[in-house]
Amino acid sequence: MERVRNDPTGRRTGLQGIRRNLLRDAVLTQLLDLVLRGVYRRGQRIQLEAIADDMGVSRTPVREALVTLENLQLVSVQRYVGVVIASWSVDHLTERIRIARAMILDPQAGATVRCDRFDVAWLRECATEGGAFAELGAWFLRRSAASVSGDWLASQRILLDMFFADDVALANGIDAVVARRERFRIVERATLAAERDDLAECARALVELADALIALPDRFGVAA
Repeated sequence: MERVRNDPTGRRTGLQGIRRNLLRDAVLTQLLDLVLRGVYRRGQRIQLEAIADDMGVSRTPVREALVTLENLQLVSVQRYVGVVIASWSVDHLTERIRIARAMILDPQAGATVRCDRFDVAWLRECATEGGAFAELGAWFLRRSAASVSGDWLASQRILLDMFFADDVALANGIDAVVARRERFRIVERATLAAERDDLAECARALVELADALIALPDRFGVAA
C-alpha cells in the first residue's frame, strides 16, 4: 500500500470511499508516519476526535489503528486525556532489532513447527530492508518452532518497514540510502536460503542484516 502523506498545510487528506479494513490500514499507516517523522511530537496529547476530523474519517478506524500503535508502544490512549505520543527514540527501535537478533541466534523452540516453506511473495509488502528483516526473521523463528518469538517479530514488521524508509530515517537523523545495496544483498542471501529451507544460512544472513541495521544510526548519522 502506498503511504498516505499528511498535507503540511494542515488540510485534510481524505480517506473516504475506502473499504473498512483498508481504511483502518490506511489510517494506521498515516498515523505511524506522523509519529515516526515527528509531526506528532513526543509527549503531545491529541484527542481521538481531532485525529478523525483531520483525516476525514470516523472514529472507528482511528480507534482500531491506535490499538496497534499502543501495542507497538508508540502511543498510550488514556481515558479523559486522549492519545499521548510516547517518548520513543531511535535506540528503542534498534533495541527491538537486538531482541530479534538474540531470538534468531537462540530460538526457544516449542513443541511443534508452525510454518510452511518460505514463499518469496511474502516479501512483496515490504518496502525496506527493515521490513524484510522482520518478515524473514518471523518465518525463520516459526520454522524453528519458536512461534511465540516469530509472532512478536511479525508484529514489528510495519514499524521496522516504515522506520527505515528514506524520508522517515532522514527525519530521525539517519541517511538510510548509504549502503542500502549492500543490505539488500544480505536480504537476497537470506531469501535464497529460506527458499532452500537452509535455516543455518538464513540465520547467518539475518544476524548480519540485524548488525547492519543496528549500526545505521551511528555509521550514517546526518549532521544536524
